[in-house]
Amino acid sequence: MPRHLALALLLCPALAAAQAEPPVRTLREAYLAALENSDAVAISEKTIAEAEALRRAALGGSFPVLSARHVTDVQDRRVGGSQLGGSQRAQNEGMLRLSKTGLTGYRELAAVKASKSALAQREHERRRAEQLLLLDVAGAYYGVVQARENAEATSQLLALADKRLAEIKDRVRVGRAREADALAQEVQSQALHSQLEESRRQVQARGEFLAFLVRAPVSPVSLSTGALPAAPPVDRYLERLESRPDVAAARDAAQAAAHGVDVARGGYFPEVGLQGNYYGYRPPARENNKWDASATVSLPLFAFGANRAATDSARARHEREELVLRAARRAADLDARNAHRDFTSAARQLEIQRRSGELARRDYRLQSADERRGLVTSIEVLQSLDRLNISGLAFNDALVQARLAAIALETAAGAAPEEILK
Repeated sequence: MPRHLALALLLCPALAAAQAEPPVRTLREAYLAALENSDAVAISEKTIAEAEALRRAALGGSFPVLSARHVTDVQDRRVGGSQLGGSQRAQNEGMLRLSKTGLTGYRELAAVKASKSALAQREHERRRAEQLLLLDVAGAYYGVVQARENAEATSQLLALADKRLAEIKDRVRVGRAREADALAQEVQSQALHSQLEESRRQVQARGEFLAFLVRAPVSPVSLSTGALPAAPPVDRYLERLESRPDVAAARDAAQAAAHGVDVARGGYFPEVGLQGNYYGYRPPARENNKWDASATVSLPLFAFGANRAATDSARARHEREELVLRAARRAADLDARNAHRDFTSAARQLEIQRRSGELARRDYRLQSADERRGLVTSIEVLQSLDRLNISGLAFNDALVQARLAAIALETAAGAAPEEILK
């Protein structure tokens, strides 16, 4: 029992510290937390490590190889059916060898360039994975904010509806209102209760999805309701498309494929083999020869079409990657144009919904005052409350869509997540 108590005392500070850890609040914090836990980004980093190892292998393959060798030679010493000093004699030889085979210079240089382009391609693919992660996190983050704002707005409307229902019931008791008016108001209150329940469900569901991405407690802050800055002309964004990670990755893939054609063409070039040996010990007959060197030149004459087939395959791959690059550029152009249009429209929608909300709030205040003076009916006030509810939800949706459109526009133009979130 004392041991259990001591263990509990040791664990309590750690548990308290874990519970006291502040939750993720801003979009930047959410993205950074998701970045640390993203499987897609982690896979991209391992792919980069693989490409870097292949680059080093290609670079190392262009240099000579230094090796230590030991040779034991055993020969039969029989001469004319007779034996001289035994049937076998072992001769040992040890050396350091510096060798390079298959050297063309052209092919090795092309292989190094291809590996560098492949590494750059993988790095751009990781940057693209980071961009896509930001879009996912932003969608989940703003989804939580929207659902929470909807729930708060609905709670405020529900309080107004309940207050109004109590007033109508008082009027029904004194004969100044119909019982049907109270029933209509109660129906509206129940509809608001249902709407509130759905908003709370969305807060929980979207919050769980955001926590899944971030792998930490999340408590998003409310969005700024200020007007969005006007976007520059679309041409300003189109000029930046070559810096998009997906376009850059396609460009690097095409360059790697072009260098691959050069590697395949190396099969047509003469190959040089170089070898130098320095001997530490040799058989007695050759012990005075401490080193030797040799050079071999091989000129390919006929390989049954193997070199041509390899070159044709590499050229077809290069042409395919060029088509992929062209498609990536066209898709990026369309993406940027659509994102610019959507952002511009979202900014206008936000201002429209802002004005609509102001008018709806003023309308409800006037309708309520006119009802107390007997100038309008209860039905007209109910309709005014419905308009206020619709305008509030529409404004929250427009606000979230505008913020997402701003991020999507910068992403479409190739901006890095750290630039967008600064």
